[in-house]
Order: sequence, then structure tokens, then C-alpha cells
Amino acid sequence: MRRSSVWSCCALLLLLATGCDDPSAVGIGLIGEEGLPVTVRLPADSVQITSQKDRTGNTSRVLAGRVVDPLTGTLAATGYVDFVMSGTARVDTTIVGVRLEMPPDYVYGDTLGSVTLALHDMPEDWPYAGVGTDTTLTAGPLVRTFTFAPTDTLVQVDLPAAWIAAHDTTFRSRTFSTSFHGFQFAPTEGNAVVGFRFSDIRMRVFTVTDTLTLTASKVLTTVAREQAPALPEGRLLLQDGLGQGVLLRFNFMADSVREAGLHAAVLEVPIDSVQLKQTPVGFVRPLPATVRLIGVNAEGNVPVTSLGEPIVLATTTPEDGRLRFRLGSTSLQTLQRLMLGETLVQYFRLEFPTDDNTLGPLLLYTAPTLRPTLILMVTPPSL
Repeated sequence: MRRSSVWSCCALLLLLATGCDDPSAVGIGLIGEEGLPVTVRLPADSVQITSQKDRTGNTSRVLAGRVVDPLTGTLAATGYVDFVMSGTARVDTTIVGVRLEMPPDYVYGDTLGSVTLALHDMPEDWPYAGVGTDTTLTAGPLVRTFTFAPTDTLVQVDLPAAWIAAHDTTFRSRTFSTSFHGFQFAPTEGNAVVGFRFSDIRMRVFTVTDTLTLTASKVLTTVAREQAPALPEGRLLLQDGLGQGVLLRFNFMADSVREAGLHAAVLEVPIDSVQLKQTPVGFVRPLPATVRLIGVNAEGNVPVTSLGEPIVLATTTPEDGRLRFRLGSTSLQTLQRLMLGETLVQYFRLEFPTDDNTLGPLLLYTAPTLRPTLILMVTPPSL
């Protein structure tokens, strides 16, 4: 191999390791000499929103509130929390007070105003496992409303004496965990959605002799879009909490990649971070912490699963105006099989992990010159 060929291969490896300076460049191009690995830039044939089930039961936080975002529209989040009493805990004296304690760890919207939520009893047990964010649950009577600042480190809600008296027998029951069904937190006033840490939500029961601490046993968040987004031209909104994904289709039958040997791969997705950073004074719009890339089958909206879980090809964090997914060895094998037509995976989907719970938005470009692009190092097939 000539020295120039060696340097060519090194340059290709460096390109895939560091990414391209211009993520907007498109077109399928080949670099290198015959028989050597080459770099192929493969832009997506199509970029479109697709639906998926966004599950928020027992995620790391529960959301509640309403936010009017000048860019992404109006979203309303309703939270549900149930509690459990430990097997040895008992209320055996007069109850003098009951207080909810909820530490916020997330806010989307106006941090300078206040938020008012309505606290409702839940009249019966409610599901959480596998429940989508578009689910509607029926709440019981209003217990009270409460107001707090989105920036508070702890929200404390004292429950009315009449409510305590009505639930006195339930608190004393040995079947509390099955006879008490928790609360709904519904948005009433304010311009922010606030998240509370599931693991730290508590209900304190004060008696004349003791204080019992009940922990949250399950949580759920439902989300409704009440007003459509007002997006700049040529943009596509992908937002967590709404059961959305973005389906990416690539032409893996193109002559430059079909049946080629694959060595490395990076997917670059340009995002409009400038628009996302433009907010009113005191308004925060947190970006999603993680975005993942999964393989989907020919229908385009059904995950190809292994042991019941989606095949996650890569994860990344938004930075420098783009998403950049580096595909590891296992993902490269899936992509290689796709290029050979030997796998059920046909397309890619951008989506959010299900172990977190946010409303984080991303703005993707739809213009042909700013399409998501796969950067592949391949050895062309022998002719």
C-alpha cells in the first residue's frame, strides 16, 4: 500500500471520530482509491413525525402544570401519586395533621411567576405500568388548591381538617395500601410545568404522639397539547412526553453502500438550537438530556425487540447545534445486516428514553440541505 493510501485511511478514521465541520453538507460522495475504505455521506430520504407510546408510569419524576410556550405551543400536564404505608406502621392515636412534601427537580416555563395546582382525591385504583401519556383518568372530589413558586426546593401542602376526618378510618386500616388511592395534581393557574422527584415524595401523618412517613408507591403523568406550535418555516418539532418519534428513511440500496463492508458509522442530525434558546425573560425551555436511536421494522412505527426491549443503536445528548450518534460494534452489525438486506430493521427512529419524564423539545430541519446524514466508512463490494 502506498504511503498516500495509508494517510487516506487515517484521515477517514479521524473524520468519523471527530465528525464533520459542516453538518449541513449532503449528497453521496466517495473518497479514496479503488479497493480501499471510503467515506460515504448518505442523507435521509425522508424525515417525518411518527407516533409511539410514551409511558410515564413510575418514571423518575411526575409532572404537573400548564405552559404556554411561544414556540412549541400550550401543553398541560396532570400528575398522579399514590402512597404506601410500611407493614409495621400504624396510626393508633388522634391525627392532628397530614402534609404532602414534594421536592421539585424540573421546570419548563415561567420561573418568575407562581403555579397553582388543584389536588383531587382518586376514587379508585388506577393503572401506571404501560400507560401512555394520552390516557384520561377520572378524579374524585377537590381536596384543595395550592400555590408555589416553580423554583421552590420543597413544596409542602397541608391537607384540610375535613379531609383528614373523612379519611381517619382509612389511615387506621391495615389495608391502607389497597383502600387509599392517592391524588391527582391538575393545572389551574400559572405558566409552568413542574416536575417532582418520585423517590422523594412523602406524605407525613402527624399524631399526638408520633409522625408517620408514607412514601410514594406509584406515579403517572398525562400530557395534552392544547395549542399547536408556531414553528419557523422548514422546522419539525420533536417533543418528549407526547408520544412522538422521528422516522428516518435511508436508501441502503444505493450503489455506494449496498452490500459494502461496513467499518464505522456516525449519524448527524442538525438541530435549530438558536430558536430553542430564544425565550422570554425568566422562561426556561430545557432541552432533553438524552435522545436515542432505535431500529424499527418495515411498518416504521413498531420497534424491533430483543427480549421485549427496543434495539437501541445509540444514544446522545444535544450539543453544538446537532445530535451526533456514534454506532458501536453491536449497532454496526445491525447496520451491516441492513445494508445486506438480512435484518427486519428497515428504518431508524429518534425518540426519548422512557426512564425519564420531561417535555424537552428539539427542532429538526426539514430542508434538503440540512437533512440527517449517515457518515459511513465502507469497503465497496468487489465487482
